Amino acid sequence: MKDYPFSFSTLDEFSNNDPYNSVPAEYTKLLNELNHLKKVLNFPAVEENIGHFFQFFMPILKPQKIFEMGSGYGHSAFWFLLGGQQWIDQIILTEKRNDLKEFYHNLSWPTSWLEKLEYHQDDAFHIIEQVDQLDLALVDGVKANYLDFLNILENKMSSHGLVFIDNSFWRGSFLDEHVVAKKQTAKKIAQLHAFIRESSKWDAVFIPFKDGLTCLRKKN
Repeated sequence: MKDYPFSFSTLDEFSNNDPYNSVPAEYTKLLNELNHLKKVLNFPAVEENIGHFFQFFMPILKPQKIFEMGSGYGHSAFWFLLGGQQWIDQIILTEKRNDLKEFYHNLSWPTSWLEKLEYHQDDAFHIIEQVDQLDLALVDGVKANYLDFLNILENKMSSHGLVFIDNSFWRGSFLDEHVVAKKQTAKKIAQLHAFIRESSKWDAVFIPFKDGLTCLRKKN
C-alpha cells in the first residue's frame, strides 16, 4: 500500500474548514459566535463537516418540521437553517442543561430564523410527547438514551422522515464485548445498532464522520 504524506487528522482539518466556501458572508458572524461558544464552554457541538452535510441536504429533503434532542445553544439549528430556511417552518430545540439557554438568546440570530426556532430548556423525552408529524429529527444527547428515543420517534415521523443520530460509533466501545459487559452506554449503543440492522421500519446508512453519523429513513 502506498504511503501518503497526509494523515487522517489532516483530512479532518481540511473537511472542517469549509473547503468550498459554502457559508455565505452574511452568516459568518453568527457561525464565529457559535464556534467561540463551543470553545469557551467546551461543549460537544456538531463539527463543521457534519454541519455542511446537513446544510447540503436541506434543499433535497425540504423538511418543514425538525426536532432536536440535545440542542445546546443552537449550533446544529444554524446548519439546518443555512441550507433550508425557505422550507423549514419550525425547529424544536431541547436542552437539559440549564445554563445554555441564555447563550442561545444572546446570539445574533437573523430575525427570520428566530421566528422558526422554538427553544425548550427541558428533557427531550418530555417535549417529544407533545409533537407529531416530524420530517427530520436530530438525536444528539445522552448516548445511553438513543435507542429509547428512536423507539419514540418511530411513531412521530412523517412518511419517509429522516433521523440523524450523531456520535453513533461512540469510539467503537460497543464492538468490544468486554467493554459492553462493563459499561451500560456501550451495551446500549450495541443494542441500538442491532435494532437498526434488524428493523423492518427503517432504512439506514452509517457515515464515518468524526465519531459516526447514522442516517435513518422511515420506510413508509
